[in-house]
Amino acid sequence: MRFHLLTPEIRELLAEGRYSDLVEVLQDMHPGDAASILGGLELEEIASILAHLPQDFERDVFGYLEPEVQEHYVDGAGRDRVQQVVQSMLSDDRAEFLDRLAENVRKRLMPMLSTAAREDLLRRDTFREDQVGSILITEYAVLGGKATARSAIASLRRQAPSKETIYYSYVLDRSGKLLGFVSLRDLILAADNETVEELMKTDLVSITADGDQEEAARLIRDYDLIALPVVDSDGNLVGIVTHDDAVDIVEEEAQEDFEKMAGITGHGAEIGDYDYVDEPVLRQIRRRAPVLCLLAVFWVITSALIHYYANTITDSLLIAMLPMVMATGGMVGTQASALVIRALTIGDVAKATIKRVLWKELRVAGVMALLLGIIALLDTIMVSILNDETPSNGMTTVAAVSAAIGIAMIGHVLIAALLGALTPIIVKKLRGDPAMISTPAVTAIADLTGVLIYIVTVTLMLPTSQ
Repeated sequence: MRFHLLTPEIRELLAEGRYSDLVEVLQDMHPGDAASILGGLELEEIASILAHLPQDFERDVFGYLEPEVQEHYVDGAGRDRVQQVVQSMLSDDRAEFLDRLAENVRKRLMPMLSTAAREDLLRRDTFREDQVGSILITEYAVLGGKATARSAIASLRRQAPSKETIYYSYVLDRSGKLLGFVSLRDLILAADNETVEELMKTDLVSITADGDQEEAARLIRDYDLIALPVVDSDGNLVGIVTHDDAVDIVEEEAQEDFEKMAGITGHGAEIGDYDYVDEPVLRQIRRRAPVLCLLAVFWVITSALIHYYANTITDSLLIAMLPMVMATGGMVGTQASALVIRALTIGDVAKATIKRVLWKELRVAGVMALLLGIIALLDTIMVSILNDETPSNGMTTVAAVSAAIGIAMIGHVLIAALLGALTPIIVKKLRGDPAMISTPAVTAIADLTGVLIYIVTVTLMLPTSQ
């Protein structure tokens, strides 16, 4: 709400030509807040204000503007101004910005970039979207090992405006090989004549450019890093991944895993840009329909089994209770699958053997199966009484039917839980994506096995129903 109140004041300062006051007001804010205010102005007003901001602050504010505002600005601003803004952006922000633009706009901008910027973009294109090389930052601080703490701090003052972060500075040899790093805190606390070489840490945690982004985020989390160095096969420093990148990675992976577990394929909008209402209907259909169509195969098999045994199981009570057993097993399998997928994601299962996972799930599922089996037994008796379906030979038959359904429930819950827990682990060992074993898939498999267990159980325990 405060941004809406400030917008008229910004317009007034702009109309009066009080650019110094306007810049002072905006610079007192976080660049994201300043961008929110500018987003409510006309394109000409935004261009005029950006032109008067200091270059580093302009770069930061531009990075927070909505994608459509950025694109309109690129279309409307002069070549020199656009070139200056895009060229001043940090490498990862520039790559993300250009990736969002339409192909024709991106082609128009590429010749405006420096040779180094174009080479950086081409290098990023050689990596997959899930690899570290596609998101690394090349603007990192470098210090010489022989520099004193005093001279190092002076050097960082000069480097800071063009670097992503100066909290970690890296020490390289003549060939660019990473030797160590030193934190800004250690430099400030050190004596003036202590050298960077004496202060730097050499027990390095790093990742290669072709490494997985999730692994980079895990390393940053586990070692509580502000930035993670990225090296090539020879140990040369090629970039860094910062903690804010790690947050974005975790959010994107969480969204992707959530969609996969819900049976949604493909890629949605980027984190922060997603709008369910605005996403095209056809794109949602393309993302949601494939898994459902594939699972139709399981439904056909399940339906065929039920139809085949329809004449065998003639008791209406047995038919009425089948959906309850199937649905319960499906839910249990989904729960087990979701918990194991989460454990795989954060690395818990990697520490355990399959036997330990099975034993854990067997104990949990065993107690739940017993509880749900008793509930199924009682439900069957209650449904029989409420519908006045007590057979001529009395409650003995009802008790036998109830016991059969209860045992079928126990067997189905145990099998569904083990299937739900084991399937993601097997997929992981086969180098697949556990999240692809989505909720609909686990439910469909559990339904199929549930029907088999149910039919076998009631057929063996209730021969008179055949």
